Amino acid sequence: MDGEERESLPRTVDALARDLASERARHLAGVEPEPALGRCYAAHAAAARLENARALRDGGDAGDGALAARVAAAWAEWRAAEHEEGGRAAESAVVVLGPDGRVGLAEAEAALPREPDRERRRLLARAIAEALEGPARHREAAAEVRARARTEAGLVPDWEAVVEGDQLLDATDDAWRDLLGFFAGRDPGLAAARGGLSRADLLHLLAFIALDGLFRPAALTAAVRSAAGDLGLDLTRLRIDQAERRGARPGVHVEEERVVFAARGGLADWADLLDGLGRALAASLHPPHARDALFGPALGSLLAGLCLEPRWLQRRLEVERRQVPDLLRALGLRRLLGLRATGAALRVATEVERGLSGAAWREAHREALGAALDAAWDGVRASRDGAAAPLVARLRGFAAGERLRAALRERFDEDWWRNPRAREHLAGLLAAGRLPDAEPASAPAAGAALAGLLERGAG
Repeated sequence: MDGEERESLPRTVDALARDLASERARHLAGVEPEPALGRCYAAHAAAARLENARALRDGGDAGDGALAARVAAAWAEWRAAEHEEGGRAAESAVVVLGPDGRVGLAEAEAALPREPDRERRRLLARAIAEALEGPARHREAAAEVRARARTEAGLVPDWEAVVEGDQLLDATDDAWRDLLGFFAGRDPGLAAARGGLSRADLLHLLAFIALDGLFRPAALTAAVRSAAGDLGLDLTRLRIDQAERRGARPGVHVEEERVVFAARGGLADWADLLDGLGRALAASLHPPHARDALFGPALGSLLAGLCLEPRWLQRRLEVERRQVPDLLRALGLRRLLGLRATGAALRVATEVERGLSGAAWREAHREALGAALDAAWDGVRASRDGAAAPLVARLRGFAAGERLRAALRERFDEDWWRNPRAREHLAGLLAAGRLPDAEPASAPAAGAALAGLLERGAG
């Protein structure tokens, strides 16, 4: 790598990140069924060249270590790009033979949590799992190739994060089981379920469809605008694609400053959309090569945490104060679902980086998710959690975001989101693109605090 290439490398890294994000976002939105990721890597090859990563690593210049790791990771991803493309294309082409006939995968997955009849849910879930076999083979191959490449590149698994994930599971066990049992006991279709809950049952239960009248799309739009206005967040920097196309993957997906939002309906969209907007906003303010990896997930977690602020929730939903505790428990239980799934999947994904593969990988994932969530899981879904890095970011972002939320509450009172001084403080963090220097936030401690909030039903 000569001097000119070294000087231009950060810009090349940024261009690669943005091109990949655009291609992946088009796929998630249902626009591009067969994304061309390999073409993006070839166009910006210097940003994904192993010898460049090694030259940076050996150069000894301050700040080169993070860039070297990013280039090395991109090299490993390039090795797996063909399989990733195959998996995404296969998912776009999948036909699910459900109880109502043939539907696309995205349509089936969106319908599953909102299917009220348990037998029809079972049939649809089985059909989805069968349809996922083809895409899963591509995704599993991508993960295995990526794992070998990361080892060759000298990228080592983050075992400290794995331990944090295990400890978070321990810290939230009682709250998860108590609240899950409480809500399952109130559902006539699940209260006496023999053989325990399935994944489909769990998703249906935690969709909280009975609350749809409160968590309306119009109320969500107003809540987002209010939060952005109160906190001084410029959402015009973002490209928000409210995808309603057939093939758009359900939920909220962030690719750089682009948010792809295919609504699930009801309560499920609220925290997810706020989280996604926070992550995208952080990405829009600083170039990829210079970005703090934790700041975006932390900002997303902070905004999602508004849904656990009793006064904010009461004001946004226009409900009586006595209704708030149960609403907090419902929103908090959904958050625990994501956190516990992350903690369980992280250990398995890290083992994949060490060589776990095939049937053993699927079984490990099925057992880990089943034990963490008290519901029977599908091993075919293991490849959806095949990369450890996004799971680490989610876990540590939650911890950092919750610590920031606690600090804002202490400094600016319980209504911190309405305090102009909190807005100024947040503007400074956004400009810096990083959190205040401090000891690393503890995911287990943040999980324990969340568990305590849910047990009380108030903050």
